[in-house]
Amino acid sequence: MSVVEESYDVIVVGAGHAGCEAALAAARLGLETIMFTVSVDSIALMPCNPNIGGSSKGHLVRELDALGGQMGKNIDKTFIQSKMLNKSKGPAVHSLRAQADKQAYTREMRRTMENQEHLTIRQAEVAEIVTENITSGEKPGRNINNSTIMSSNSKNDSFNSTATTRITGIKTTSGAIYHAKAVVLCTGVYLNARCIYGEVSEYTGPNGLRAATYLTDSLKEHGIRMFRFKTGTPARVDKRSLDFSKFEVQKGDVPVTPFSFSTPFDSVQKEQENCWLVYTNEETHDIIRKNIDRSPLYNGSIHATGPRYCPSIEDKVMKFPEKTRHQIFIEPEGLYTNEMYLSGMSSSMPEDVQYAMYHSMKGFENVHIVRNAYAIEYDCIDALQLKTNLEFMNIEGLFAAGQFNGSSGYEEAAVQGFMAGVNAAMEVLHRDPVVLDRSEAYIGVLIDDLVTKENHEPYRMMTSRAEYRLLLRQDNADLRLRRIGHDIGLVSDDEYNRTVRKQEMIDAEVERLKNTFAGNNEKVNTFLRAHESSELTSGISLSELCKRPELGYEDISEIDPDRPELPYDVREEVGIEIKYEGYIRRQLQQVEAFKRMEGKKIPASINYDEIGNLRLEARQKLNRIRPENIGMASRISGVSPADVSVLLVYLEGKNK
Repeated sequence: MSVVEESYDVIVVGAGHAGCEAALAAARLGLETIMFTVSVDSIALMPCNPNIGGSSKGHLVRELDALGGQMGKNIDKTFIQSKMLNKSKGPAVHSLRAQADKQAYTREMRRTMENQEHLTIRQAEVAEIVTENITSGEKPGRNINNSTIMSSNSKNDSFNSTATTRITGIKTTSGAIYHAKAVVLCTGVYLNARCIYGEVSEYTGPNGLRAATYLTDSLKEHGIRMFRFKTGTPARVDKRSLDFSKFEVQKGDVPVTPFSFSTPFDSVQKEQENCWLVYTNEETHDIIRKNIDRSPLYNGSIHATGPRYCPSIEDKVMKFPEKTRHQIFIEPEGLYTNEMYLSGMSSSMPEDVQYAMYHSMKGFENVHIVRNAYAIEYDCIDALQLKTNLEFMNIEGLFAAGQFNGSSGYEEAAVQGFMAGVNAAMEVLHRDPVVLDRSEAYIGVLIDDLVTKENHEPYRMMTSRAEYRLLLRQDNADLRLRRIGHDIGLVSDDEYNRTVRKQEMIDAEVERLKNTFAGNNEKVNTFLRAHESSELTSGISLSELCKRPELGYEDISEIDPDRPELPYDVREEVGIEIKYEGYIRRQLQQVEAFKRMEGKKIPASINYDEIGNLRLEARQKLNRIRPENIGMASRISGVSPADVSVLLVYLEGKNK
């Protein structure tokens, strides 16, 4: 019996947010790419919250856009409300968040995928990965040089492949075989997925889509360690059954800030939909407490680990008994539907308890549920098996991204998908991997955390995880990363040149302000008194005036008659650079020290069992994680500063 057999450069398994970015990146680099999905209707599906961005997640989306990804462009075309979060705080934590029209978002991304050259979409379930053994010495070493695309002849023993197996393709449930030089696994929450609420348990993916039930066994046969994680989603309710007079309205920003640096500012200025705020109450909490034994989370029906930073409403009530209410945001799923998403009320309670909970809240007295809340369990990997380019240590050419790596969130998935797709392409093109370090991007923080730290729950990005967050702001993502995207080949010359010109305008204006002085005169002092600022007794540069807490770059335009006309994004950067100059300089010094540690490479062939003075725990962790440099080794849980010192002495001795 004959079977279908085809060959491609890159195979992507999964069509969620990770799969879409991975497939687009590989195809846009000119490689023949095929993307598999259990349902073409699930391309870029938003099975949970109907928004893109949010605290720290907005940073990821803007970084992805700066590198040449698609998510930011897609949400700019399909959002129905947009807000910049944390505006009352410093610029390091400002994060953009946009409410999406779910169907429009999916349709727009699908249109992009279907019209991308070199990209084929195939609805089929992948059942196996296919590999072959590597002959010793068959493949030359490759080098990761942080965020720099090296020449093809560069070598560094710290990243030589130690794999004994190479990926050659995949096999579907029909028996069809697809050959490839690289494969990216982006299976999301579909592997052996089980949806649960109350006593109801169904082996399906999100929104009733079919689960993928075969691939896990193949991965385990190849020695890949698997975890079982859980996430959840709230109920969707009928808008017509809510009493909006009892809710607090939440409006979008005017003007709107686009996610993509390529989106024209005027194109996103449009009428926006409202969201609303309501609260649970003591009656709601009593209903949950009385029925907690029926919750799968508490009666043992669910064994998988859920996200600590996005708990269910029953978890909130049981773990924070002192709180008398919890915020619930009511968000429209789109312009096409009356379904409303209840953000903050994820649950796996039985159907009758869900109704009782909702009916206890103001404005929900007559609510109708369209879709029940549920929890979903799924198989994912232990990401400690991955290198920093998201390639498996033991299987050359096999990459992984998204929730399959143990993370949570559309944005975390998308940036991993992009980096895995890029690095799969680098593998095929015999170019060196692209890796961002912790000092360059939130993406670097996210991936470094995944591959160096033991994550026993779904990983969520947060601003507090980034040590250099004042440098890694969402507003300057293009200035930080456009060059890298251009070097990869995913940012056009025009886009890159616009960023270069932007930086030149910022530098020129900062320099002008440092060399322009305000004198001790009545006009200036009148201005200062009006802003409750100390009067001048001698001349001062406009740059120094900007640093006063009560003043900013925009404020001093009144006493700066020679100020040039500059775009808003340039003015924003000028204001931040001047206001936070001292803090930025200090972080840059910290980055220099960090880079020195990252520059101390560790040979891939090192045998930690030979290093006698290492503690047993450190030896075990180092052997398991195989850090690429001293900086990475120092961030591994269980490796102490003393262990790092021993390792440094050992490496220096080897070098001599």
